[in-house]
Amino acid sequence: MISLGARLVNAAVRLMTLRARRRHMSLSRSVKFKEKPYSPPRGYVYSVRKFNGTDVEVLEPPRASEDCIIVQFHGGGHTQPMNSLYRKVAERYAALSGCAVYSIDYHTGENLVFPSVHEECLGAYRGIAEDARGKKIIAAGDSMGVNHMLYACLRLRDEGQPLPVALVSASCYIDLAASGKSYDENCHSDPLYGLPIWQKKDKYGAFLRRKTPYAGSTDERNCLLSPAYADLKGLPPMLILCGAAETSASDSDMLYDGAVRGKVRARLIKYGGMFHDFFYFVPFIRESRAAWRETERFLAEILSPQCGA
Repeated sequence: MISLGARLVNAAVRLMTLRARRRHMSLSRSVKFKEKPYSPPRGYVYSVRKFNGTDVEVLEPPRASEDCIIVQFHGGGHTQPMNSLYRKVAERYAALSGCAVYSIDYHTGENLVFPSVHEECLGAYRGIAEDARGKKIIAAGDSMGVNHMLYACLRLRDEGQPLPVALVSASCYIDLAASGKSYDENCHSDPLYGLPIWQKKDKYGAFLRRKTPYAGSTDERNCLLSPAYADLKGLPPMLILCGAAETSASDSDMLYDGAVRGKVRARLIKYGGMFHDFFYFVPFIRESRAAWRETERFLAEILSPQCGA
């Protein structure tokens, strides 16, 4: 059963997003974060480095592991740059794992088209991996960032290059064709992207499946633009987390199903009543704490000396 805290948060989110949802606006394009100079937690070391021309923010916790790093592929479509939300997420990943977190700050802009951002993330990852040679690399992404992460893994796999030892997927957006049943099932229940209750699915449902301009002329079912349609054989173990109320919850189902078909070890956990990236946005509610505990357990398992990854 959904917690009281989650019910209150959902109601607040539903109210805050009402204007955008009523007008069928893109939240990733309309929401602007108020940024201020970043100050890392006490004892943490923060720096910005360049890997193959792309800025990467590096956050090192006290007594950082010398054996592993985490690479964060942040979400936000192709329009939201690295920001305070993702820096807080990097802090949490660093605290849970004891590993330095490398967050790829790829270029953003409404005029970008596939595969520009995907290729930039792949290039940055190649540089990070070369610099971290000999260390385990765990890749973590959310929303469109999972798309970028899987693109990098698929390209590296096909080239016979080393892959991350594990992947963490939060509220993935990997089916740009929006073919899943959750777009219908959650058309009103999603407080972030759903339709206002008075707008009927039959009339307005197409707005939930609108084509992103980033796809350009590429077929939305192209397996590199939409890894939901890719052969995932050979990819590393995955933890897949999402909110059950997301319009894009089916993307996580498709990722899990693809992993099973490819004989990839994967675990899918969906949190009832929760919305896109809920445990990134509101880490203090019961459902979010549970999602972060699952993440911590998965990271500990991967980093265990007994793990054969």
